[in-house]
Amino acid sequence: MKMKRIAVFMLVILTALSVYSVTWTWSSPYEDTYGFRYQLDTEIGENWTYVPSSVTSLTLDNVAPDTTLYVQLSRDGLSWSPSGIATYVPEEDEPEKAEISANITSAPDMLRPRVFEFSLTLDVGADMFYLESLNVAPYGGVALDFKNIYSPTSWFGLGLGLRTGASFVPENGNIITSFTEGRGFADLDKGLYADLSIAFSFIVAPSVELNVLAGGGISALNASVPTLFEISGKPCGAYTLAGLSLDRYFGRMFHMGLSYNFKYFFAKDGSGINMHSAGIHMGLTF
Repeated sequence: MKMKRIAVFMLVILTALSVYSVTWTWSSPYEDTYGFRYQLDTEIGENWTYVPSSVTSLTLDNVAPDTTLYVQLSRDGLSWSPSGIATYVPEEDEPEKAEISANITSAPDMLRPRVFEFSLTLDVGADMFYLESLNVAPYGGVALDFKNIYSPTSWFGLGLGLRTGASFVPENGNIITSFTEGRGFADLDKGLYADLSIAFSFIVAPSVELNVLAGGGISALNASVPTLFEISGKPCGAYTLAGLSLDRYFGRMFHMGLSYNFKYFFAKDGSGINMHSAGIHMGLTF
């Protein structure tokens, strides 16, 4: 009887020693990860196991060779990344009890809407157009951007932009001679402008944003562009615009960038003026 108990005890010990474990670990490239989900040997169906972002490993016993773990991450609890994949392949000289670690970092190109943002930007530059000769006119203004009003993915957003400011057109078309040979600012035709545009925003690199603009606006008190109508007796013009801007973000708030805009000013006789604007800007995003 005693020998039988010893035999049973030894069998239990040998069985325990023959059990080995496999550990998979994974990580996220995002600080604001909502959670993970995983399953074995497939990523189809509803058999996912969901865990919070604090869980970054899985340990299983008696795992068959070539068992594959699929792990996905989410930043909002709704959309999920493509799978990170790791397959258990035992080594020939592996002891009966072993721990295998396979690192998984889920792919970052997941669908996640961008959040709504408000941006205030200071903009300075120059307008260039032909009126018998090349005219170069400095301008300065502010831009209010309502970003990501609609955003289906992490790299695209649709918003609205409002710009307003003043332009200064030299009477003889030469900004240099207005100050060296003329009366300086007294020789500048001062005008106002305001426009509204739709902005298509694309993340083209980390912290780099490309904006494509399309819209229109009005100008006032600028005698250098065609007068299309009057407001309280003041001459006003109207234009369409299309443009590009490239912004580099330093942190989450401050940004600097370059811009180019093409404007077409309408005229009553059907003719018009083409204007090219190039500028630099800096601002804050909230």
